Amino acid sequence: MAEKNEESMDTLRNELNTLRDQMETLVKSLGEKGGEASSDMVAKLERELEHYRKMAADKVHKAYEAGSAGIEQVGEQVRRNPVTSLLVAFGAGCALSWLFRQYR
Repeated sequence: MAEKNEESMDTLRNELNTLRDQMETLVKSLGEKGGEASSDMVAKLERELEHYRKMAADKVHKAYEAGSAGIEQVGEQVRRNPVTSLLVAFGAGCALSWLFRQYR
């Protein structure tokens, strides 16, 4: 699941880089052209920006949902096996404590 989220983020990054390149092209064109053509380009840019904003919001929402689902799974596992969960947490704490003492 983490790989899928990273892949989605890479795709989003690539699309945002493409958008940046398009914006640079549009800015150059706006400098060269005036009037009606520039307003059409600005409208196109606004539509594209809105599209990418929605895509970014969707990606963030999906990542949040994936994280929430993982937390729910951990919570359910703890409810089913509280003693085992307590022992795992205690063991992890002991291991981290030992590691931190080694590096002092």
